[in-house]
Amino acid sequence: MAPSLAARWRFAARAFSAHTAVENPLSLLETLDEAVYVRGMKLVAAITSAALLLCLAGCPNDSRNASVKAANEGAKAMGANQWETAIERYQKAIERYRDNHSAWYYLAYAQSRKNNWKEAVEAAEKAVQLAPGQAMYQMFFGLALYERSRQQAAEQQAQSQNKKPEEITPDMSGVSFEKPLQHLQESVKLNSELWRAHYYLGRIYRDTGKVKEAAEEFTKALQSVPSQAAPWVALAELYRAWDYTDQALAVAQQAVAPNIVPDSNESGDLWYVLGMAYDDKSLFEKSIEAYTKALEQRRDLHVAKFQRGQAYYKLGKLPEAKRDLEEFSKTGGASVNFSKAQAAKMLMDIAAKTATPTPAPGEKPAEKPTEKPGAKPTEKPGAKKSPEDVVKQGKGKK
Repeated sequence: MAPSLAARWRFAARAFSAHTAVENPLSLLETLDEAVYVRGMKLVAAITSAALLLCLAGCPNDSRNASVKAANEGAKAMGANQWETAIERYQKAIERYRDNHSAWYYLAYAQSRKNNWKEAVEAAEKAVQLAPGQAMYQMFFGLALYERSRQQAAEQQAQSQNKKPEEITPDMSGVSFEKPLQHLQESVKLNSELWRAHYYLGRIYRDTGKVKEAAEEFTKALQSVPSQAAPWVALAELYRAWDYTDQALAVAQQAVAPNIVPDSNESGDLWYVLGMAYDDKSLFEKSIEAYTKALEQRRDLHVAKFQRGQAYYKLGKLPEAKRDLEEFSKTGGASVNFSKAQAAKMLMDIAAKTATPTPAPGEKPAEKPTEKPGAKPTEKPGAKKSPEDVVKQGKGKK
C-alpha cells in the first residue's frame, strides 16, 4: 500500500530535519528568528509609536499619553533586543490604555521572540479584536496560532519519545488548523502581498498533505522575492520530497543568486539546500562546490560537512571524504546520531580500502627477492621466448 501524501511529506521533512536543534540551522528557518524580519518589526514599531504620539499629543487623556510613552519605550527596547523590557513596557502601555491595539500587536511579537507562543496568541487575538481590518494583525495572529500548535505537538511528542522538544520534528497530521487558516486567509484578502502569510498558509497545506496548494502558496510567497531563506527552503524541499528534482534545483539556484538573501547565515543554509538538490541528481562535483560555499558562509553548518564528505566518498576521493567525515563525527549531539552512524560506516569502509596488508603473527613481511647487480630478470615459467633467446640459451648450456 502506497503511503499517503501527508505521510510522504512527513517522512521527507523528518529526513531533511534530522539535524535539528543547534546542529541544524535549517530548523531555525521555520521560526520567526530572522534578523531581517526583526529589523523590519523594530522600524515599524518605532514609526507606529511616533505616529500614535503625534495623534494623541493634544489629547487631554493622560492615560492615553502614558500608554504611548510606554509603547515608545517598548519600541526602544525592541531595537536593542531587550525582549523582557519590551514585554514589560508594552504591558504597561496596555495597562494605561487597553484599547492601544498596536501595543497588543507588538507585545505579541515580543512574546514570540521569547518563544512564549501562548502569550503571543493571547496578545495577537486582542489586537485583532480591536482592529480587525489590519492585515498584519490578522497575519500575526494566524502564524502565532500555528506556532503555538507546533510547540504543543513537539512538547507532547518529545515527552512520549523521552527527548527534548527541540530534537523533535513534530507530526502535525492530527492538529486542527481551522483557526490559523481563517486568519491567514483574511490577512491575504486584506493585503495579498504579505509573503509571510502565504508562507504560513503553505506550511499548513504542507502539514495536511495538500501538496499542490502548499506549492502554490510558497510560490506566491516567492513572487515578492523575499530576502529571507525560509520560503525558498520550503518550496525547494517540497519539490525534493516529491522527486521534482529539476524544479527544486531551479528554486535553490535562484535563491543563491547575488543580493537575494543578504544574511550570510541564511545564505549558507540555501547553499546547503542547493547541494542537496545536486546530490539528488548525482552531480557530486557541483554538490561539493555548494557545500563548500555553505561552509564558507557558516562554519558551524556541520551537516554540510557530512554531506560534502559523503559526496567525496561517492566520487572515490577517499582522503577528502575521511577528513570531512572525521571532523563531522566530532561535532553535534543526539539529533545527528543517524548521520554519525552513516559517517562511521563510510569511515570503516575507507579504512578497509586504504589499509596495508599485515603479516600473520610470527611471519615476516613479504619482501621482494633481491637480484645481484648485473643479473638478468628471472624468467617467468611458460613465458614465450624469441628465436634469439633460444639460441643464446643453447649456447649457455654447452
